Amino acid sequence: MKVEWRTEPGSRAVLEIEVPEDDVTRAMDQAYAALVRRVQVPGFRRGRAPRPIFERHIGTDALREEALRQLVPDQYAEAISQAGIAPITRPSIQVKDGPDGKGLHLTATVDVYPTVTLPDYRAIRVPRETNPVTDADVDRAVEDIRTRHGRLASTPDETARRGDFVLLNVTAAPQGLERLQPGRELLVEIGGGLLPAPVEAALEGARAGEDRTAQVEGAGEVTVHVGDVRRKDLPPLDDAFARMVSDQPTLAALRDSLRARLTRERAEDETRERRERALDAVLAQSAVDLPESLVRHELEHMLEDLSSRLQSRGLSVESYLRSQEKDEAALLAEMRPGAERRVRGRLVLEAVAEREGLAVTEEEIAAEVEKLAGDLKQDIPKVSAWLAEGGRREGLRESLLRRKAMTLLVDAVTGVLAAAPPPQVPAAQTPGESGASA
Repeated sequence: MKVEWRTEPGSRAVLEIEVPEDDVTRAMDQAYAALVRRVQVPGFRRGRAPRPIFERHIGTDALREEALRQLVPDQYAEAISQAGIAPITRPSIQVKDGPDGKGLHLTATVDVYPTVTLPDYRAIRVPRETNPVTDADVDRAVEDIRTRHGRLASTPDETARRGDFVLLNVTAAPQGLERLQPGRELLVEIGGGLLPAPVEAALEGARAGEDRTAQVEGAGEVTVHVGDVRRKDLPPLDDAFARMVSDQPTLAALRDSLRARLTRERAEDETRERRERALDAVLAQSAVDLPESLVRHELEHMLEDLSSRLQSRGLSVESYLRSQEKDEAALLAEMRPGAERRVRGRLVLEAVAEREGLAVTEEEIAAEVEKLAGDLKQDIPKVSAWLAEGGRREGLRESLLRRKAMTLLVDAVTGVLAAAPPPQVPAAQTPGESGASA
């Protein structure tokens, strides 16, 4: 067998495979031996029909099809081995007669694991930004809780201001404004965004009993009658308030508790943001020739995730698309940049892990399984059995490896690691641009 191959954009490999006539003849012989034992030929016991008679009975094309069913995959597998490439999809294979009608010529096209060219990420710098929790942050958290526990009280002598609630009745409105139907009564917060901005603006300064009119661009004139202006009566900030809204005995203890929570949440947010900035910085200087198949696969996952989120809210993808006035093709087009970024990110992290010689130990996997069992409130053996199915355990290992690579990248670009790069381990993914073997 002779194999020539080349790479094309999109991490695609094309293999030209010449199959000798002797191999084809041998495959035809094997096909006859297999079929003659399964097909009954009139006048002969099964397995005893001479080949010429058997071929006339089932047809030469049927015999050839059976021969190719085994020959083509075998020849493709051997060609892949000779070329030294790593396919990630099923191949598309064209079969033609060989030169002068002898043998076969196979053209196999397949996506391969892409080559990832990494920069010197230890020389890249991304500031390690921190944003400590301040007294003002705690004040806002306390005020947010206080606002949620406030009670609306009528203020007949006060004019409405931003943040107040207005009880109104729609007296006139054009068609097409869903919330503003004539005769409808609404309780709305000024500045809450429930109504068009011009209507909310017209309500500022209004008193109970007044009519207000606003011009909504693209729709028309809206008139409402103000029935009442209500303002939140907020509870006093004292120890009794702390006990009412939490399990803390004093206002000072509530503030300390809120500060600890905010500090923890901000640290988590900063860690996520730091990872994203580090990965973006490395991606900007990396070269990855993305296979279309990987992007399509990621888009399918993203669409499944969207479907799950919508189902949890009692919605479907179809209803979501109708509400957004778009079709699935437009949705996938919007998702594509995110899908491409996700795939590039995974490939870069895998290449970093290979370059750095990172590995995941059985102890680390066991610890992650224990954590997962705790999160799911399941027994560890049950979670372990679930992970053993369908390659989930290997997926967990790959996820932990990428997590290690991300931690290393963050340390590298924030200057925690030494600037000197480690020994170069090729992140070999595909063969060269072209090659041949006999």
